[in-house]
Amino acid sequence: MTKTVITVQHTESEHHLNGHAGAWGNWPLTEKGRKQAFDIGVWLSKEGCADGFVMYCSDLARAAQTAEEINKTLHLTPVMSELIREVNAGAGNGKPWSWYDEHKIPCDGYDPDYRPFPDAESDRDLWNRIKPFCDQILASDEEKILIVSHGCTLGFLQAMLMGFEFEDLQRARFSGRSGSISRFTVDPDGRVTANYINLRL
Repeated sequence: MTKTVITVQHTESEHHLNGHAGAWGNWPLTEKGRKQAFDIGVWLSKEGCADGFVMYCSDLARAAQTAEEINKTLHLTPVMSELIREVNAGAGNGKPWSWYDEHKIPCDGYDPDYRPFPDAESDRDLWNRIKPFCDQILASDEEKILIVSHGCTLGFLQAMLMGFEFEDLQRARFSGRSGSISRFTVDPDGRVTANYINLRL
């Protein structure tokens, strides 16, 4: 069975404009973000996403609203999941960046176990949260999967789909911008092709 996995990073959110951290802050989309998401839905319909796709979506507002606008065209019923939320910044969730930078724990160089706040997630924590979700969708009988989530989360998920191990993130990783779309094809033998990564309309 050949499997298609398409990921969508949520579109413009209020935290992109107001100088606050996203993370688990439950920011809504801007009006521009809603229009961007609607346009993505129209584009995805031309990619065949209205035909037999299963949609998974982060339960944070900006991702859920992106899915809502996309589904004005695709008419899918999203499966909401906490597993594909953005990285948890703990005490920094939703805070102004000025406050965040002033109060975070200092870090010198890259540390995969670094947490900016004691109750935040490290890169390793985020990877370990997402990995069971990735394993689940790859092992499932679902042939067409659409995932609406967040930048850090999708960067890690894309790395997993391409066969990276956690240790590989120290040398290379994926990074997208709001509203970016990626498509992967997984052959029956497990070979993965990145058809496009972090495309923006």
